[in-house]
Amino acid sequence: MQRLPGLLQRGSRAAMFAGGYTETLRLGTQWVRRRWIMVCSMVWAALVAVTAAWAAEQPVFQIGQPDGDYRELALAGQYAAFTRQFSKPVVFEAGKSQAARDWPYIHPGPADVWAGGRVHWFAIRFHLEDRPQGVFRLRVDLVNTHYGLPPTLAVRVAGREGRFRMPAGAPDAALTNPKAGKPYHLELLLPPEMFQQGPNEIRLACLEGSWVLYDAVALWNDPQRPMPEPEIRELAVQPTPFYLREGEQVRRAVEVALATTAPVGDATLVVEAAGQRTETSIHQLPQLGTLVQEMAVPDTPGPLEVKVTARVGRHTRSATARIEPQRKWRIFVAPSAHTDIGYTDIQPKCAERHNENLDLALDLCRKFPGFAWNLEVAWQAENYLQSRSPQRIEEFVARAKEGRIGVQALYCNILTGLCSHEEACRLLAFAHRLSKTRGIPYQSAMISDVPTQEASLPMILAGSGIRYFSSGINNTRAPTFTHFYGKCPAWWEGPDGSRVLMMWVPGYAHAAGWGLDQSVERARASILHALRSYESRKDYPFDAVFLHGAVSDNCPLNPTLPEVVQAWNQRYAFPQIVLCRNAEFFEYIEKHFGDKLPVVRGSGGTYWEDGAGSSARETALCRRAHEMLAAADLLWAIMGRLSPEVRYPQAEIQAGWRNCLLYDEHTWGAHCSVTQPASEFTRAQWKIKSQFALDAERQARALLQQALAALAGRIRTEGPALVVVNPASWPRTDVVSCELPAGTTIDEPEVPAVETVFGGRRTVQLLVQDVPAWGYRTLKLRSGGTLPKAQTQAPGDPPVIESRYYRAMFDPATGAITSLVDKETGRELVDSRAPYRLNQYLYVAGGRGPKNFESMPDAKLLKVHTSQRATFQKTDLGGVGQTMTVETSAIMTPRLQSTVILWNHLKRVDIVNRLTKTQTYDPEAVYFAFPFAADKPTFRYEIPAGVVNANTEMLPGACLDWFTVQHFVEVSGTTGAVAWATPDAPLVTFQDINRGRWQTSLPLRTGHLYAYVMNNYWFTNYLAGQGGDFEFRFAITSRDKGDAAASARFGWAASNPLMATAVGTNPAGALPSGSVSLLAVDEPNVLVVGGKQGDQAGALVVRLWEAAGQATTAHLRLGHKPARSAVACNLVEIPEKPLEVRQDAIAVPLRARGLTTVRIDD
Repeated sequence: MQRLPGLLQRGSRAAMFAGGYTETLRLGTQWVRRRWIMVCSMVWAALVAVTAAWAAEQPVFQIGQPDGDYRELALAGQYAAFTRQFSKPVVFEAGKSQAARDWPYIHPGPADVWAGGRVHWFAIRFHLEDRPQGVFRLRVDLVNTHYGLPPTLAVRVAGREGRFRMPAGAPDAALTNPKAGKPYHLELLLPPEMFQQGPNEIRLACLEGSWVLYDAVALWNDPQRPMPEPEIRELAVQPTPFYLREGEQVRRAVEVALATTAPVGDATLVVEAAGQRTETSIHQLPQLGTLVQEMAVPDTPGPLEVKVTARVGRHTRSATARIEPQRKWRIFVAPSAHTDIGYTDIQPKCAERHNENLDLALDLCRKFPGFAWNLEVAWQAENYLQSRSPQRIEEFVARAKEGRIGVQALYCNILTGLCSHEEACRLLAFAHRLSKTRGIPYQSAMISDVPTQEASLPMILAGSGIRYFSSGINNTRAPTFTHFYGKCPAWWEGPDGSRVLMMWVPGYAHAAGWGLDQSVERARASILHALRSYESRKDYPFDAVFLHGAVSDNCPLNPTLPEVVQAWNQRYAFPQIVLCRNAEFFEYIEKHFGDKLPVVRGSGGTYWEDGAGSSARETALCRRAHEMLAAADLLWAIMGRLSPEVRYPQAEIQAGWRNCLLYDEHTWGAHCSVTQPASEFTRAQWKIKSQFALDAERQARALLQQALAALAGRIRTEGPALVVVNPASWPRTDVVSCELPAGTTIDEPEVPAVETVFGGRRTVQLLVQDVPAWGYRTLKLRSGGTLPKAQTQAPGDPPVIESRYYRAMFDPATGAITSLVDKETGRELVDSRAPYRLNQYLYVAGGRGPKNFESMPDAKLLKVHTSQRATFQKTDLGGVGQTMTVETSAIMTPRLQSTVILWNHLKRVDIVNRLTKTQTYDPEAVYFAFPFAADKPTFRYEIPAGVVNANTEMLPGACLDWFTVQHFVEVSGTTGAVAWATPDAPLVTFQDINRGRWQTSLPLRTGHLYAYVMNNYWFTNYLAGQGGDFEFRFAITSRDKGDAAASARFGWAASNPLMATAVGTNPAGALPSGSVSLLAVDEPNVLVVGGKQGDQAGALVVRLWEAAGQATTAHLRLGHKPARSAVACNLVEIPEKPLEVRQDAIAVPLRARGLTTVRIDD
């Protein structure tokens, strides 16, 4: 989704004055021949005139004050409201209108999709009482111009129009903070003939590019001052990166800049270089300004002395320059349309827009031999194959095979932090199937819009056979992630040492941003600016530039693109513009510079994943679907190997994973989801988006229940039994919560059991010991009898519960845990110095007001509220454990129930928080505090197939205000470690709640973390508010020291509890009763994180992950039916090497922190 496009490579321009620069020009731009260019932004600071003091000036009108601040203008700091408040054209009537009401502080351009993606003309109407005389001076003061796509500002007076290319400004922080802007001042001297006595009008518009932010607009008149006499003010010659085609020759292009002080009709330029002389006559010069003439000189291998002479009337002036050779550049353009699945329109319409783009791209491929197009994500290809005729599909496949259509390998623009381990491994499955079944090249991947990705993505890409990756970054709500714009291309290394060649670039839709779909002249201005920026960099030794994408959010492909590129390459030999598949730039760089590239390693954090907290209920459902789908998939695959008659539900499983991916994709809803939350457009998009999570959870639950039934129905039993299944690759002793058939009880004396009521549902809690790895244990059932029932007890004063491992004390007022003691060590786990207690509920209101960037709370305006009026119910679970249920309430939270469980035979604290929240569209966030006691702490948190050390493994500029967690966070200090698991809520903050700081460093001095379960801080896309009933589960354990592998197991167990199903008598079952392991790994640092039936018929695929950072040879065992042969594969099942099978164990080498896929063929 395009909020604020950042589309051009950043580069600096010299400022004429501190705090900005001023330019004085005469209006009346026109093109003179093909190669004349009016440069109305500053080309060279030496050619810009400083405005003199005009003592006799009189004001005609003034809008705003030229003070570097826009707060006296309409919409100040609230640009997203532009389309709502200025649905009609802006008209300012001097003497009647008010700046605070009628003149917006922002002037959008056609690149701003949020403002309609079109040109907006602003009109200023004023009245002159007398006949115009002297000189008029129009001054436009700007707080900022867009840094990535600076616009062309048009000024129209009396039918005459001047176009002025704005310089690149400061980043988007200036949208809400004028002090963050980069001021620019444009002055135009206007002759009296352009005005009339009576009504007059001046019109302004951003004709190309993105927005400007106004400071003031004023018109002054000096009736006594005459227009200046014409003479040559400045003359200079400067090299360009352009090489012109002239017949069979290639010649260098230089620019001759000529500035005059007044209107002049004709001029002559003479250029002398390398013994050659070229004379050019220019007619009908623009009235005033700096003009640049492109002229050809010989292409010599060394420096070239160039002399230029200008004649204007009776004035002559000469200038010389030493012109150094320029690189012969190649500009690789990987054109694509950014894919928002929604946002700009209802989701099905967005899909069809991309289908239409591919239709047109195929037509253009036939017409232009040099044209190429990219499908940004494989989801586009999926839709096309489902919606087009066989003839069109055949044409698409043929063009893809010949390299004209590039299908990028990631399924969608994913929020990587939300992916589960196995979901991340499936990100490229569809694209690989296309490659395998249809022969479509499979080489590279793109993500656009989403600013950052997790550290494991390069491992996932490389492990799936992808070598190249480009990311077009939108720095909206990611203002600090800019460090690598000057460091790419580079190798991005994953946690296991695997690499992809990558580009992190500011923005996307670069082809349109550079004017390549408009005209050669428009493209030339952008290319000149960009290549000069590259030439000035000492860290860019390459002769190639990469442009990511062509058009913005779900926008149509502009058929002018190949026409402009073809015309460019006919005019210029260099830079050569190459329309290409995404991979071609990287292939060129790797071939010529691969051994010179830097290596980057670490996490960019998860700037945009915080939006998932705007729909906490659906996010929790999708997280549960991740776990259940992975378990169901592997269990069905195991069953298929054990019982060939079992049908593996491939289509149903793929549908479940597809829904998970589409929920975790970055487009949450409509562009107006926050400004118009109740609109039909917003509601329709959210209905579709939320359904992805609802369907994924429903499908996953059904698949898992069916798989459990299929397994249990094949177990040999002599009577009624309860089959307890362990969906983990190590043996577990754990509690299972289940319902027994009416009239039965457990007939296992060594299994502690108690009947309880949780959440209004009567269940049995069983402590089942030694359930085998990815296997089952059968427990006998008998008729009659009763189970012990949970007994309510007095909570104590203060309230306390206790088990073999822990003692928990509660705050009588808030219900939070004031003390949690590890009884084995005597260590207090709660930091008594913290502002909040353990599991304390925090409702944070407010934050609206001036912000340091869009949609972040202002720390000074936040009000933190907590729970109050706690009541307690203590329950003894007999031999199983004790619970404390706390009922409280808080502002906007009429009901909050927290159940804390201490188990007698498990070193674990379980917490279940259920709450009812009132919906509001006012800024809010909800947290549960977990202030662990730890000195000199190290924070490790789990990401998809990885563990990140937050102290040392965050990239410069990474998101530090929140983190996105898969299963666990481990906090270790000098006296011990705590592992904390979060099955339902992915977001956490470290040290403090989110206070809107956009932190560039995060000193980790305490062990405090906060479950960041809800927020509505976004200004677009995500939900504006949420209410209703919610459940958030957490688990805690402690140990002597940090152990990432042990914490990974703990987190996995918290999200994948033991499962139970009752069966009847089945003496003919094929599987034995008792305790049976179906799949196990011997090494404690290696986990099975997923599996499936192999693409090769009859094969079982198992995914292993090394969690401790130790290179390991794991031993994988298939207990009931040992393997005879196995092959190591990559993530998309391409065989890599055979594996040794000895004594029923498959020896599997794993890199430290690496993933390996094993295919068992027999």
